[in-house]
Amino acid sequence: MKKTVLLFFVILYGIVAFPQQKDYTQIHFKSKLRNYTKVMPKVKEFGIDKDLFVQLTDLLTMEEFTAQEKTELSNKLWLAVSNPQKFDFVYKDYSLKTIKNWGVKIKFEDPNFEPNPYLAKWTVTEDEFIYIHWAITQILTYERLMVYSEKAKVAQKAINELLLLEKLNFYDAKKDEYAYDYLHRNNALLKKRGLVILIYNYHFDYIVCKIDDKDKVVELLGRLKLEFIEP
Repeated sequence: MKKTVLLFFVILYGIVAFPQQKDYTQIHFKSKLRNYTKVMPKVKEFGIDKDLFVQLTDLLTMEEFTAQEKTELSNKLWLAVSNPQKFDFVYKDYSLKTIKNWGVKIKFEDPNFEPNPYLAKWTVTEDEFIYIHWAITQILTYERLMVYSEKAKVAQKAINELLLLEKLNFYDAKKDEYAYDYLHRNNALLKKRGLVILIYNYHFDYIVCKIDDKDKVVELLGRLKLEFIEP
């Protein structure tokens, strides 16, 4: 009887501690590509290494992630960037979850059932930096460390989707205000907390970090040819 009860709790703990990934046996995967490239990104030739993502992850997650969670995220970012084929295989469930609307029926569009989204994107681009920008954007957005908005009204909602800012209150957006100007106004509030929003120059993706870490974050992203500035 004791062994039966013990076994029950072991199984129960396993279910809670390690949530099972989605069952894809009923999904008909379909790629629009006839073949995938066998050549992986030559990131090291551009001075991009794993330590870059270890540092970047630590600065963007601050105290919101545990040490283990930071390690897991930096490993995913590095593998996605350096070997998309292996990333899609090792982190299959995670890989698909980071793709917005994967497997979802959208009006006038066929559902995206690409089984290897990161390898497929790399195959199509075959440009290290275009691919890197896309890959880290998918992952950081999924982890709620990056958001995107063009209009201030959208930014007003999106800013609270950032994991580190979800519990804070911000100014209301003004009529016809651009996201850049809206974020500039709210940075004044964040500076009181030692934080700053950085926006991808000429784009609408933005992140948040500590003011003291701003220069280092900008430097690390600059090595990926991503120019982030303070709005």
